[in-house]
Amino acid sequence: MKGIYVLLLSVFENISVSVGSLGVRSFPKGFYAYVGSAQNSLEKRVKRHLRRVKPKFWHIDYLLSNRHVEILGIFYEQAGRAEECSVAERLAKTATSVAGFGSSDCSCIAHLFRVEACDYLSEFVRELGLKPFREVVSAVKTGWCVWITGLPGSGKSTVAAALLELLEKEGLEAQLLSSDALRKVLTPKPSYSLEERNIVYETLVYIAELLTRNGVNVVIDATGNLKRYRDNAREKIEAFIEVYLECPLEVCRQREAVRTERYHSPKQIYKRAEKGEAPTVPGMGQPYEASPDPEVTVDTRKCSPAECARKVLKTVLRAKETER
Repeated sequence: MKGIYVLLLSVFENISVSVGSLGVRSFPKGFYAYVGSAQNSLEKRVKRHLRRVKPKFWHIDYLLSNRHVEILGIFYEQAGRAEECSVAERLAKTATSVAGFGSSDCSCIAHLFRVEACDYLSEFVRELGLKPFREVVSAVKTGWCVWITGLPGSGKSTVAAALLELLEKEGLEAQLLSSDALRKVLTPKPSYSLEERNIVYETLVYIAELLTRNGVNVVIDATGNLKRYRDNAREKIEAFIEVYLECPLEVCRQREAVRTERYHSPKQIYKRAEKGEAPTVPGMGQPYEASPDPEVTVDTRKCSPAECARKVLKTVLRAKETER
């Protein structure tokens, strides 16, 4: 389908945005209307606007990439490009134009306008007879997130690697997020203090939330020793699966002592904890709080990494089937 559309936007804070060739522009807090046209596929264009992360081709891309900007509504009409400019001209008579925004290839003053109240925008689109684009908004799928948690040495990284292989065979792509890999960037000389862990896990969840909101599936490989770290992810990510790898501390200690594949993790953490060199190791110096009802629990003494991964995959596929 081809046509024109109006995006109703809310800017939550006073912001300044570098808008391509327009340079830095100020956008006061308030409500805005953007008028656009898609003469190839209106559905694809609208879905693109709903993605936060994307290449920046048009002025509106720069504005929508700002975290203080949200789309409140989308309205459309099956019409040609001329009607797009006609709608923009009508808005220019009663709203404040953002000069040059979205109008570099036409003679309009602008295609973005600031209005005093959201009610005005709603009334405006009703007068034009524009229809809400609910079917496109509901069709945009978010990604899912699997958090593999458990004591150090329980097998998280190995199971995550096995799961990624199985997902690939199913034609499903996923991005691995490792807390140990993140630490190398965020805290190159980690202290593993409570304050530092809070920062690392807040950042980990923030990245996972952004990825899933933009349709990217995520597998988290992280101890996340406090339950609130995983609860934070569950609260912020719509499709969330927690996988608890059950394994006694003594078995984890034995594994850590002989493991060769590190997956970015520090060496000999339990031995260092015994010597007092690493006082905050989960399970020894710090608690590990298991969730009472994770979606998947696997005893890694009894199941191989491949068997654990297959159990997780079944849960992911069931969740996808339920969505349909």
